[in-house]
Formats: sequence, structure tokens, C-alpha cells
Amino acid sequence: MDTAIIDQEPNVYKAVRAVGILRPKVQPTSQGKIFADQLNVIGTAFWLKDYDILVTCAHVVQNLVGAPIEITGLLVVGNRGNYMRATVDALDFAHDLAILRLPLDTPKEIISKEASDGLEIIDKYPNVGDQVSYTGFPLGLQLLNSTHAPTYSEGVVGAQLRHHEKRKDIQITGAVTGGFSGSPITLKKDPLKLIGVLSSSPSKEAGNSNIFMAVSFEHIKALAELSKS
Repeated sequence: MDTAIIDQEPNVYKAVRAVGILRPKVQPTSQGKIFADQLNVIGTAFWLKDYDILVTCAHVVQNLVGAPIEITGLLVVGNRGNYMRATVDALDFAHDLAILRLPLDTPKEIISKEASDGLEIIDKYPNVGDQVSYTGFPLGLQLLNSTHAPTYSEGVVGAQLRHHEKRKDIQITGAVTGGFSGSPITLKKDPLKLIGVLSSSPSKEAGNSNIFMAVSFEHIKALAELSKS
């Protein structure tokens, strides 16, 4: 792909990674190998710049915790066809958040390079009507081309705060579908600033997928800080 095109991409586009599962698949011996890796993309994650961690939704990776790798498959994260092994570092089911890390034996320079395009957490709630952007891997492998590039989309803040017991959400008006779970929501005018994580679409039962909830930046920061301790 042309480097000039990549340099013009929004920051949110550079920060995201597909969350996938690798499992061995039997293939005809005429192809040289009995087994080949089969990738199943299950959601989206993104890098946080100041923490060297990846953030996604808890529901994206919850089935990978506590079960042997022979059953679950190998957790990987990647973009543009370059996938690396990842581990689940923390789960917060109350706020539907998860922290992922690259394995401990990963060279620091690789982690630093990956996280250099990460996002920064905002320090206040956006205004109703603010334009936002979000990027992810909807519909899994169906939309992955040869470059495994993510899908970029835009919306607006529909409600500044929806407070449900212990969880704070920011309501977004915008198109959403399966696979976008874990996508970062950033301000369009300041694309490095993370306001939330795409978590759920309360209107799906009514056949409408134009409203979704972003888990508030406050919960993301709290979990990220906890991961440092």
C-alpha cells in the first residue's frame, strides 16, 4: 500500500487492532502442510499510548479465560495481516472492559512501536452533538481484504451521559454492527482523544442499529491505572 495514503489516515485508524483466534485447520496434503492456521476475527482492540496496553470489551474475550488453549485457540491481535500473540491481563465485567498485553517475552522496542500510534484518554465529557469517529473490524473476516484494513465510521454524541448503576455510558448515534465491539470512540476534531469504547447497541431488538453505547473514558482510565499497579 502507498505509504503516503497510510500517513493520511486518522489516528483512530492507526491505533486499532483486530482481535482474533488462531486454530489449526486440516487442509489437503497437496498444499504441502497437513495443518494451516485459520483466523477467526471476533472483535476490535486498540492501543493506549501512555500505558502500552490494548483495550477491548470483556465480552469479546471472556470465553478465552480459564479454558485450555487447545479448546479456545490462540488469542492474537493485528492489523494489515500482521498478527501477534496476546494475553488477557484484566477483565472488568461490570463495565465490559478488558486489558490485553503482548507476551512478557516481547521485546520492549516492539511494544513501544506498536503503542506509539495509541490513543490518549480525554479528561472531560464531550458535548451533545460533537462529531466522533470510530474504527473496527465489523463482520469479522467478511470485510477483510488482502491488507486486513479496518473500517472507519463517524457519528455524533447523542447523549452526554447515561448512568446505569455502576456504569457510565456515552450515547452515540451512528451505524454499528457485530465486530465493532471494542472499537475506540474518538473526537473527530481531536482524533487522538479517546472518549469511550463501543460496547453495546440497545436498539438491536427493535431492528435499529443506529444507536449504541460507549463505555465512558472514566472506566477505561481506572482499569488502565489498575493494570500498572
